Amino acid sequence: MGATLAIAFAIIVYSMQTRFDFSVCYGLLLILSVDLLMFGVFSTFYYTHMAQVAYGTLGALLFSLFLMVDVQVTMGDRVSPEEYVSAALIIYLDIVLIFLYLLGRR
Repeated sequence: MGATLAIAFAIIVYSMQTRFDFSVCYGLLLILSVDLLMFGVFSTFYYTHMAQVAYGTLGALLFSLFLMVDVQVTMGDRVSPEEYVSAALIIYLDIVLIFLYLLGRR
């Protein structure tokens, strides 16, 4: 839980203060999501402990990138006042998924 808190806090603070716009990386995140999905499918046939550790690490990294992009989209002018609830829910789900991947959920 502490690792998730540290990761989420560092990413949120960094994405709020940086000048670089990460919200243009949705295409890259889509490709990485498909790669993680395929890695999960292939690792079911060749199950090892290291594959499970790699899957958890890559999943936590992917959703950390999603958290960075979602925080920047929420903090920017791209979200209307009516969409703040859904944006907060997406940020919450990113943090929960980081926690679950760090636990090694499979």
